Amino acid sequence: MKLIKTVFFCLLILLNSCNGKNKDNSTKNIENKKMVEKFDIEIYKKTNYGFDNYTNKDGTLISLIDFDSLKGGVLKEIPPKPFFKTIYKEFYPNGNIKKKEIFIGERTKIDTSEYYDQDGNVEKVEENEKFGKVKPEDVLKFLESKKIINISNGKGRLNKDGRPTFEIQFDKNKKEYIIIIVEGKPNTEPWDNIGEPLAFLPLIYKIDGETGKVEELK
Repeated sequence: MKLIKTVFFCLLILLNSCNGKNKDNSTKNIENKKMVEKFDIEIYKKTNYGFDNYTNKDGTLISLIDFDSLKGGVLKEIPPKPFFKTIYKEFYPNGNIKKKEIFIGERTKIDTSEYYDQDGNVEKVEENEKFGKVKPEDVLKFLESKKIINISNGKGRLNKDGRPTFEIQFDKNKKEYIIIIVEGKPNTEPWDNIGEPLAFLPLIYKIDGETGKVEELK
């Protein structure tokens, strides 16, 4: 179990380090921050050292948390309803924060990303500048129109198994969104009698980030 956990931790660091390097077209601001956030060892203990989730008093869900004295730490925060954001953080081996990124879905960064060196100097990247006329909030309204989520009360963000009900990917070069509704339609495709058939199949849409034109992808 420890080996599986270690492999997952390394893959998560690798995936998000790639995301962190893609900062070309955003406004950057570097400043010094004397007091930096530290990895919370006490919360780590409350998650049974990463094997369980933990909910803070304010309703924030802590998941995918881990720490290694050589590699550093990582965690994901899911703010309480009605928010549809996910916060991803990495920490240096000394416990100081290394990066903080805010996502809508699991792949599209929004708001302000923060990247720290080991001395506490922070580079801030304004992620919202990459979007066109259609903003992430408009994509959420589209999902609400499809009765996937409810923006006012936060329902529909996760399914009964605690997994995301949708994914949003933004291509800043094409200025377009790809929206995946995970359980978008009943599965009526022929079954080959190997394994258990999926009850639902995903629905995929493309939204032009400038015009708002919606296209269903087959």
